[in-house]
Amino acid sequence: MISAYAGGKIDTVIMRIVDGFAILPDFILAIVIAGLLGPSLQNVLIAIVAVKWVQYARLTRGTILSEKQKEYILSARSIGCRHVRVLWKHLLPAVVPQTITLASLDMGKIILIIASLSYLGLGAQPPIPEWGAMLNDARPYFQTEPLLMIIPGTMIFLTVLSFNLIGDGLRESLKINSL
Repeated sequence: MISAYAGGKIDTVIMRIVDGFAILPDFILAIVIAGLLGPSLQNVLIAIVAVKWVQYARLTRGTILSEKQKEYILSARSIGCRHVRVLWKHLLPAVVPQTITLASLDMGKIILIIASLSYLGLGAQPPIPEWGAMLNDARPYFQTEPLLMIIPGTMIFLTVLSFNLIGDGLRESLKINSL
């Protein structure tokens, strides 16, 4: 928000950092970060935040750039509102619906990344139950007990589908077409 609102050199520097992160593939970067930090659910969450913040930064910047030129923002600044008040009271409410929608659409991707990293042994460690780890543990028994893999796989599918449907519903109800 500050980058887009301030503009100029601050915006240029921050967006170059964002662009640097954006060129790296999400999943591969998450594997590298989780691998460097070690196997645990907390480290997987750190890796996911490290790769997913870029989309939110770009969405927020775009929203602020379009909103800060509108009349209500110009009016607030002309009557002497401080920059912090303009950001907090006027621009943040414009960003929140789009961010919530993106988060609900992103949740399915995040679940898939967590399951994938756990499948590779970089995620949750026993005794913490996690669908990716369950899939990995059931691999040797697939021919004799296929339900050991089918049930966690189906649950991953249904959960991702649910979050995608929720995200689509939010986008439609909030009339957000830019996502």
